[in-house]
Amino acid sequence: MSAVSDTLATSAAVSDASFGHRLAPPGDPLEGASFDALYATSIEPELVKREAERRGAVQLFVAAAAVAAVAAAAEIILRLGSPPLLLPTVVIILYFGYLPLAAVGSRAKVGVIEALCGPLNISYQPKGTDAPSFATFQAFNLLPHCSDKAFSDFFSGRRGETQFDTCHASLHQGSGKNRHLVFAGQLFCLARPRRLASQTVVLRNSGWMNRFECPHGLKAVGLEDPVFNKAFAVFGSDQVEAREILTPDFMQQLDELERVYAGGHIRCAFDETQLLIALEGPDRFQIGGMFSSLVQRARVEAIARNLEQVFKLIDEFKDA
Repeated sequence: MSAVSDTLATSAAVSDASFGHRLAPPGDPLEGASFDALYATSIEPELVKREAERRGAVQLFVAAAAVAAVAAAAEIILRLGSPPLLLPTVVIILYFGYLPLAAVGSRAKVGVIEALCGPLNISYQPKGTDAPSFATFQAFNLLPHCSDKAFSDFFSGRRGETQFDTCHASLHQGSGKNRHLVFAGQLFCLARPRRLASQTVVLRNSGWMNRFECPHGLKAVGLEDPVFNKAFAVFGSDQVEAREILTPDFMQQLDELERVYAGGHIRCAFDETQLLIALEGPDRFQIGGMFSSLVQRARVEAIARNLEQVFKLIDEFKDA
């Protein structure tokens, strides 16, 4: 299945879920006639321009593949009886041959997302050096410690009265052959409507999350819901306020959010003035495969639906 198909399948599953209410009010640029106009006037012309670049980049890749084939054949002939270097040679040539295609894909993706975010007054950056409140995420054990980290697809702005920041994070531990991924997913920071007097942390009580200990300065909080207690571990600096925050509705929202986003190990923290959410899952804001035409409305619709899910999450948790 192509990357576009994968993204569309994810978006279809999300749209069919019962999580939250209909997002877009009349005139929302991600819906209906407003989306049609935005696509026709701003997005499609950009994709047509990038499609010309993509075709040129595909020709370069085909040329690189031909060079790789010739190099492989020559190596087989000239190095009979010697240790083979065939695979590294081919991989290196194909890697450099694909770089122009990757660059076109990156420009097309940025152009599409910026066009979608513009009417919403939301800022977008494809790359950044650090995630918002990253140190707080780690202090509350929402994220594992890592030896290197990378962040992408930064969105920030206001949804109604709620200020938000979100990005995708990839965290690794170790180096060389021992380097391994310890977290990949979405990080959300939502400004709270009222200031809390304490901190409350909810960790997913399954899989590798079991190794997380109580965050420094907090204590375990016992809740009356046995099902929630089995799935999550709760810690807080104020037992009473923690129980006020973690209402049955909020617990249900956590379960639905994890299911709708097809992610895993959701965890969150209430830090006086903000709600922090970490949710494992793939990077949702990709333009798709580069060996077919970029001028496909389905590519844009997939990104728009995933952007809507960010807003839907904010709408659901803005009053938490």
